[in-house]
Amino acid sequence: MATIGLLPASGKASRIGGIPKFCLPISDERSLLQWHVEQMLEVCDEVRVSTRSAWVPIVQSMDMNIKLIVKEPSTMSDAVKFMSNNNENLLIGMPDTFIINSTSNIYKEMIKSDGNVVLGAWKCHAGIKGRVGQIKIENDNVISSMDKDPNCDYDYMWGTMLLRNMYNSIDIDKDHPGKQIQDWINSGINVKAVRPTGNYMDIGTLNGLKQLYKEME
Repeated sequence: MATIGLLPASGKASRIGGIPKFCLPISDERSLLQWHVEQMLEVCDEVRVSTRSAWVPIVQSMDMNIKLIVKEPSTMSDAVKFMSNNNENLLIGMPDTFIINSTSNIYKEMIKSDGNVVLGAWKCHAGIKGRVGQIKIENDNVISSMDKDPNCDYDYMWGTMLLRNMYNSIDIDKDHPGKQIQDWINSGINVKAVRPTGNYMDIGTLNGLKQLYKEME
């Protein structure tokens, strides 16, 4: 079964003045989107990027080896299902995020795990607890998940997802696959976590972007 990298990049970009977050630079040579594509191409048979029609020229100008899919703003679950089919394993990245100081390919680390659902997990610092998807891990098994719960004190957050033969389990009535993690655990699906090196940075806000550039100085 082919492994397909999916990068939904068709949000409204409302948090940073209408600038598509995926095109923000992380170096003189590459954007956030290019970085994710490069990482995925090392482990995926194909990488697919969905974006709004207005942003197609921006993505095309990056000259990447991808399949470009036009998809107007939608939920993450709807975008993932629209971009794939039930004969594929799905490696999902968030193109408004970056892993700083990573010493390995985060997606390679995930592929090594044997879980049906594999989550890339990083320490959840106090400033974002309750605002992200958080997980409880025992011996690399994810035993509990809470999504954006202000009362959650789990030490880890997840930021990337691999779904093996799980296409038919994606519920488009839930706006994000992360909201299904606990349901998958409850149903006995093998949900694993890998803990790559580096620090997870959400660049979806100006504060996040400023923090990234400060860390890179």
